[in-house]
Amino acid sequence: MTDSALPRLIQEMLKPDFYPHSVTEPITLMQTHVSYVLLTGDYVYKLKKPVNFGFLDYSTLEKRKHFCEEELRLNQRGAGRLYLRVVPLTRTHQAQAGVRFEINGGGEPVEYAVKMRQFPQSALLSDQFEKGLLDEAKVRSLATTIANFHRETATSDHIRSYGTIAAIRQSIDENYEQTKVYIGTDAIDKPQTQQQFDETKAYTDTFFATQQPLFQKRLDQDRIRACHGDLHLGNICEWEDKIHLFDCIEFNEPFRFVDTMFDIAYIVMDLEVAGRHDLSTAFLNQYVEESGDYEGLEILPLYVSRQSYVRAKVTSFMLSDPSVAEADKKAAREKAAKYYTLAWAYVQKKRQLSGHGGPIRLGEEHNGDPVGWSIRCHSAALGCHS
Repeated sequence: MTDSALPRLIQEMLKPDFYPHSVTEPITLMQTHVSYVLLTGDYVYKLKKPVNFGFLDYSTLEKRKHFCEEELRLNQRGAGRLYLRVVPLTRTHQAQAGVRFEINGGGEPVEYAVKMRQFPQSALLSDQFEKGLLDEAKVRSLATTIANFHRETATSDHIRSYGTIAAIRQSIDENYEQTKVYIGTDAIDKPQTQQQFDETKAYTDTFFATQQPLFQKRLDQDRIRACHGDLHLGNICEWEDKIHLFDCIEFNEPFRFVDTMFDIAYIVMDLEVAGRHDLSTAFLNQYVEESGDYEGLEILPLYVSRQSYVRAKVTSFMLSDPSVAEADKKAAREKAAKYYTLAWAYVQKKRQLSGHGGPIRLGEEHNGDPVGWSIRCHSAALGCHS
C-alpha cells in the first residue's frame, strides 16, 4: 500500500514532527490485517484497524479504545516493562493549517494507540531462531517462564466454561467453515486439498467424540486458564535480560480462556515445522517438569494441529483481498498450503503405546523404543487413544 492510500492519520504519523519526542528516521510502518504499528525508535504506537471479522470486532471507535485498554491491561502479566499506556490521537481544525492531528492533543479523539517501548528486532525469539541462535538452554528458560506465567494466570467458573467440548470445538469448527472457500488444487486462492480438509476435520470430530473423559480431567485439574492465546516465537522477546511474552489476545475470550497446552502448541509447532525436534523435546521436557502437567501431552496434538490450521486460515485471508499484489498472493498461497499440509500431517500415523505402568517422560524408552517428542506419535505416549 502506497503512503497516499493510507488513512490521513497514518500518513501524518509517518512524519517525524508528529511526535513530542525524538524519533529515528525513517519511521517504519508495519501492518497486519487488523493493525497499524509505527516504530519510531524508542517507542512503538499500535493502532487497531476498523475491521470486523466476527471473532474480532474493532468496527467502532469505542470498541477500539476498549480493546486498546484491554491490550494494555492484559499484557502487564507477561510483558509489563514493554506496555506503557493508551494515548488518544486527536484532531483539531485550525484556520490557517487546516486539520491537525496530535498525540493527546486538545481536539476530539479520532483513534487510540497503545504506546510501547521499542526493542530491537534481534530480541525476538523468532529472529533468533531463524539465525540459529535459539539453543536448548534458551528454550528451557522459555519453558520455565511460560510455566510460571501459567501458574499465576486466573481461572474461575466462567473461564472454565470455555474448556467444555462444545466451547472448544466451536472455534475449531468455525475454522473449517471459514476455509471451505480455499479448498481446491490449481487456483491461486485454493491452497488446501479436499483430502486434507476431510481428514483433518475427521480427526478432530473423532477426538471430540471419544475423549470426553480427557476434556473433563483438564477442567477438574484447573488447566483451563486466562492464558496468552497467541504464544508463538514472534510474540516473545528476550530483552534487558528477561523473556517477555507480549501481544496476547485481548479481543476474544474464547481464544484466551484456553487449556495451557493450547497456549504452548504454537511454540511446539514453530520448532517442529523447522525440523528442530531436539528443541521441541527440550522445551516440552522443561515445561512438563515445571508445571507437572505430563497428562497434558495427551491433548497437545489436537492443539498443535489447530494452531497450524489457524495460521493457514489467516494467511488464506490475503488471497481474498483485492488490494494484495499477485506476487504477495502467490507467496501467501505457498505459505497457507504449507500450514494446511502440516495441520493434516500432525494427525496422521499416530502410534499406540499400551501397557506402560505410568506416565512416559520424554526421552524414555518403552520396549526398547525411544519415546522422544514427535507430533505424529506423541498423542499415544501417555495412553491417549485418539
